[in-house]
Amino acid sequence: MTPKLLVIDDDRSTALIVARIAETTGFLVKTITNPFEALEAFLEFEPDVVFLDMIMPEKDGIDVLQEILLAGAPGRIVLSSGFGRGYLSQAKELAEFYDKNNVVVLDKPFRREDLLNALRGPNPT
Repeated sequence: MTPKLLVIDDDRSTALIVARIAETTGFLVKTITNPFEALEAFLEFEPDVVFLDMIMPEKDGIDVLQEILLAGAPGRIVLSSGFGRGYLSQAKELAEFYDKNNVVVLDKPFRREDLLNALRGPNPT
């Protein structure tokens, strides 16, 4: 079965980079740059992995993360931000509060290898 990745990042360039790297390793990818469309895309696409940017205008990653967790979290969540680990740590704690322990924190900028390790890790699907 082909693993599915939903990329949620308001920066179109970052979303494209993540998508292209993931596609080269066998992921089927859907990208969303508007955080208000994230929940609907999550429900329709039913991804195995979600890559979620934490800092987005108007609706931040914490809000999107909570919506996804309440809807039924995927196998793995990759939380990413270039604004420091404090915010990422809070988001990871929120996921753990919902008994979601397969959460990876990835600082921006990231290396290709780090992204692939975060996406695949043990048991990517």
